[in-house]
Amino acid sequence: GLMIGRGAIRNPWMFRQIRDRDEGLQPTLPQGREVLGYIQALYEETRPADFRPSAQVEKMKKYLNYIGLGVEPSGRFLHDMRRTRTEADFFRVCAEHLDHDRPMPLEPFAPPLGERDVLAGCHT
Repeated sequence: GLMIGRGAIRNPWMFRQIRDRDEGLQPTLPQGREVLGYIQALYEETRPADFRPSAQVEKMKKYLNYIGLGVEPSGRFLHDMRRTRTEADFFRVCAEHLDHDRPMPLEPFAPPLGERDVLAGCHT
């Protein structure tokens, strides 16, 4: 058995990557624009009919906490994304970090030093 859960939120390409590895192939990595497209689709798919854009942005921040750990190592994407309040700001920050053609492994980077301290405090 295999339990995937939140990993699939961070990397919905993982199912294809697993098949690639099983077939002896190099796993396909999504490009930044593909990740951006996924975030846009996730925004639309999870949006209720009677949504308030600010409430949807807050919900998306929860999803992006998983995705954002693998966007870039400094934590800047998560920092900027967590401070957005409007739909326009949310997608502007996403585009700033993801509007590119570079492959993205989406594996979490080690948390920045300040976040390590916060995370360590959560476990004591």
